[in-house]
Amino acid sequence: MTDDVAPQTFTSGEFFVALSGLAAMRSVLVDPDRARPRIDEARAIAARMDESPNDIVIPVVEHAVTTGYAAWAPTYDGPNPAIAGEEPVVHRIVDALAPGRALDACCGTGRHAAHLVERGWDVVGVDATHEMLEVARAKVPSARFEQGDVLDLPLADDAVDLAVCSLALTHVPDLAAALASLACVVRPGGTLVLSDIHPTSVLIGGTAAFPHEGGLAHVRNLHHPISSYVRGFHGAGLEVVDCVEVEHDPETLAGHLAHPFVPDAVQEAYGGLPFLLIWHLRVPG
Repeated sequence: MTDDVAPQTFTSGEFFVALSGLAAMRSVLVDPDRARPRIDEARAIAARMDESPNDIVIPVVEHAVTTGYAAWAPTYDGPNPAIAGEEPVVHRIVDALAPGRALDACCGTGRHAAHLVERGWDVVGVDATHEMLEVARAKVPSARFEQGDVLDLPLADDAVDLAVCSLALTHVPDLAAALASLACVVRPGGTLVLSDIHPTSVLIGGTAAFPHEGGLAHVRNLHHPISSYVRGFHGAGLEVVDCVEVEHDPETLAGHLAHPFVPDAVQEAYGGLPFLLIWHLRVPG
């Protein structure tokens, strides 16, 4: 996507009905008694769509990647449930490696660059969004940051021992090309750590959403099935060391915007579903 989309609106009641429906769909065939309260809940909400809190009108605008992340830059670091679920896994992988030279690709606010510098790595961060890079430079003055695209990284082949790319490939239409680009800059024997929104989450409407200007803004996530990652790894000559699927956390779901109104629907809609997909990869050699 290259251009922003005209704003639209939805109501809080429509969102609550959708959550109750998703929760019911997960159990209606295998446990109808469990699904029935959510179906009744959806009926009750639909019958009172013109009453508070169901009548709140929420504007939403879809942004292109660069404009969306430019708007998100000041608040991206949190609270952000994707970051909360992803960072412990990524840190566990990189903390087991001997420090060397690292690339933080699609570095955003430089949160992984900051951790790597603390662990003794020499870090270069690359991101397409100027506003994100400004935050990163202020946060991690000892790292080097450059504006660039994951498909055309400003590094030589075999330039780094480690490449980290977090929560970004879900926005890249050509996944295989991005994986090949990342693999090229990692030396033989080096490591890649990739985190992304899980394809299951994308299929049930997961998007990169954040509060903005009295409503919601979002950058659309693209659906990359796990098979697409595996084919991309094979094409780029990468070996899979490990794959971690992080589920939605009940405590994090308790902070969901809809939880005060339809708490059971939130937990039953998302509980146990994979939220994040994290790959530990190696360049042979």
